[in-house]
Amino acid sequence: MSDSETAQNDPEPERGAVPSAGGPIDGPGEQGAQEPVPSVPEVQSSDGGAGLILPPSADLIPPSSQKDGHASFKRLLDGRNAVWTAVAVLCVAAGVAGSVLGAHAVARNDVAQTRQAFHLSVTATGIASSVKVALQHEEDLVESSSTFFAGNPKATPGEFSGWMRWTHALRRYPELQKLGFVSYLRTPEPASTAVASTVRGLRPLAGSSAPAKASGGRTGSAVKPSYYCSAVAQLSRSSAHGLAVGGGHCTVTPGLLSSRDSGVSIYSAPARGKALEIVTPVYRGVLPSSVVGRRAAFVGWLHEVLAPGVVLQAALHGHPGSAVRLRYRTGPASVAFTEGTPQRDAQSMATNLQNGWAVRSFGGPAGGSVFTDGDALALLIAGIVLSALLGLLVFVLGTARPQAPVLETRELPGEDLYDALTGLPNRTLTLDRAERMVARAGRDSGMLAGALFVDIDRLKEVNEKLGQAASDQLLRIVGERLEVVVRAHDTVGRLGGDEFVVLVESAARGVRLDSLAQRMIEALHQPVELDDFGPSFVLTASIGVAFGRYATVDDLLRDAHLALTSAKAAGKDRYTLFNANMRTIIEGRAVLEAELNIAIQETQFFLLYQPIYDLGTRRAVGLQALIRWQHPAQGVLAPGDFIQLAEETGLIVPIGRWMLEEACTRAAAWNVTGHPAGISVKVSAAQLNRDGFATDVQRALQQSGIEPSLLTLEIAESTVMRDLQAAAQRLAQIKQLGVRIAIDDFGSEGYAHHSDLGQVPLDSLRVDRNSLSPSEDEAYRSWLLEAILTVGREHSLTVIATGVETDEQLSTLRAMGATLAQGALLGKPAPVEAVEGILDADLPAPRATFTSLP
Repeated sequence: MSDSETAQNDPEPERGAVPSAGGPIDGPGEQGAQEPVPSVPEVQSSDGGAGLILPPSADLIPPSSQKDGHASFKRLLDGRNAVWTAVAVLCVAAGVAGSVLGAHAVARNDVAQTRQAFHLSVTATGIASSVKVALQHEEDLVESSSTFFAGNPKATPGEFSGWMRWTHALRRYPELQKLGFVSYLRTPEPASTAVASTVRGLRPLAGSSAPAKASGGRTGSAVKPSYYCSAVAQLSRSSAHGLAVGGGHCTVTPGLLSSRDSGVSIYSAPARGKALEIVTPVYRGVLPSSVVGRRAAFVGWLHEVLAPGVVLQAALHGHPGSAVRLRYRTGPASVAFTEGTPQRDAQSMATNLQNGWAVRSFGGPAGGSVFTDGDALALLIAGIVLSALLGLLVFVLGTARPQAPVLETRELPGEDLYDALTGLPNRTLTLDRAERMVARAGRDSGMLAGALFVDIDRLKEVNEKLGQAASDQLLRIVGERLEVVVRAHDTVGRLGGDEFVVLVESAARGVRLDSLAQRMIEALHQPVELDDFGPSFVLTASIGVAFGRYATVDDLLRDAHLALTSAKAAGKDRYTLFNANMRTIIEGRAVLEAELNIAIQETQFFLLYQPIYDLGTRRAVGLQALIRWQHPAQGVLAPGDFIQLAEETGLIVPIGRWMLEEACTRAAAWNVTGHPAGISVKVSAAQLNRDGFATDVQRALQQSGIEPSLLTLEIAESTVMRDLQAAAQRLAQIKQLGVRIAIDDFGSEGYAHHSDLGQVPLDSLRVDRNSLSPSEDEAYRSWLLEAILTVGREHSLTVIATGVETDEQLSTLRAMGATLAQGALLGKPAPVEAVEGILDADLPAPRATFTSLP
């Protein structure tokens, strides 16, 4: 019951209260209170006017009148007290009644919440999951044993014992007490009793045609064949469960022949609920669909004796005060086993497992009584006390209007264990199941714990282009497809964002998590159709796989995440198995990241400057700033050794800010000394997408004093085209500062179209002919370069040809009409001390074909 409902159930304490205005005050300690007195006659003055009313005096009132007045006052006072006493009693009664009702409501609400929390708790789900896994393990044992006997129906006890030792069955299955094989034979019965010697040790099956004895002890002629069963091989945990191999010891079990014909196992509990006996028919190959086929393929019966208490005790481990009941029911057959003693009024949850099995988990009592519920009892006591105080105040003050106390209910703390979007186990439940899996694998040397870390590729692009609704629908589809390819007892959980994890517990001999990862990738490759979002598309994911015996869940998930990182670095849309070398790589990246932070603090970076030449004037008209890292131990590091890590960690922002300020300061100094030259600085996607990037550019311009038109910001083509509209808005904001904008490596990604260039505020295009196309056809590269030069002229954009390394390339550029060029042939990156000399010098003389150019 909510707070408002509780308050509404309480009676209003002011009902029946006497208003204070104009009424007498009947309480002690009130100032101005006067005793009521009888009326006094007026005394006329000598002038005929009304005189003053004299104060009451016994001298003016006759004795009889005085006595009557006191009696009237006493009756009036007693009557008023009786009224307020009745009102106070009603208030107390109403308050107590409301408190009782409110306490009962709180108790019922707490019971409901307790039951709901129990159904979502790890206790209820964990017990059922443990029993389910044990039943699946038992089915695996039956399947492997049946396969052994189907292929070796005449196996000797020694062969069977050796197979059991090889599989470690008694150690892997602590609930297994006995496992054996009952052979099925059909032997014609002769007319004489000699059959006892020819078929020794065999006892007829129930329902078989056995030779009937005539009177006098003679055996009559057999008219039908007799059927016999014999325990030919078995292994018991103790002598109490085993029978000697051979004839005469295979107990006649009702329904054996019917189980042979139906293919259904027989379940019984001969030991008063302490043991479970299972007889399973074994056939060669796949179970035939007809009775005739099953009889022809029949080999014998697999005979098991299990101790369900062992399984149930293991399921209850870590859940003190709990109990569990396991029941098997199919047709008229029913067996049940219980471990632990359910408490009185205990909470319970029933779970249907498979093949007729059901488990009911019992927890602590749900309460329900007001006197056993702390909140309800506290509410009841508080309500009674407050009601008594209210009644006392009503009786004493009379006209006061006390406010009804607000009774608050306290909700039991709880936490949802399933993800609201996908319905999968959330991080809390997933980690809990992972801990249990790792613990079980640590106890069982034949089991391994595995984790597959799944990360959806390019989910951020879907969110940015199609919106949050499409992204949410995509996550739900991913969760559904992952659940389809895993086994029933595996766990698919969502850790958050686009990260999923699959927990797999498997036998060490049969672990094939690579196959599972491949099936997951293939399932995700199926076309995805989102509601109201256009055509379908193919989804990809990167998966990291780790399995083995781990001490903690953190170690398992760490290795799986390292494998995921390797898969993403290798190109995504793939899975990668963890190996120990990955830790070394990650540790190296961590060291490099720490050193990079130190380099930023100590400014261990410096810039080199590569000239850009005007082919017409043969003079350097601009410089491109290139960063280098003076590493204390490794020497000078090129951008390829640390820029990618800086972008992944976000350190590219402070590095890019320093590079921008340093380049502008140097260019402004050269301009003052009479060497005006433009400066170009690379800008990463992380810098451009920051809201404060325009402020960084403005501060660099103001601190250096450089002319804004001399600064060119180089943006990669992929950064611009990833979100053309957003990039255009940010570049327009920066363009208002007066700087120039260039697209770097234009044409290398194949993104930009002729119409796209008009949407972005650009000034120039930087083109490297060596990266225009993966084709080795130089003629095709030249055609692309000439087409880009034409597009640049149409849009009034300056085209800078970069990567010029040979005289032939330079000659071709001039023939195409290119005006600006840059490359190792014209000038390599130079330190700051050599820049003024480069700006004063002309373009180096050509070595071969420069003079022959038109």
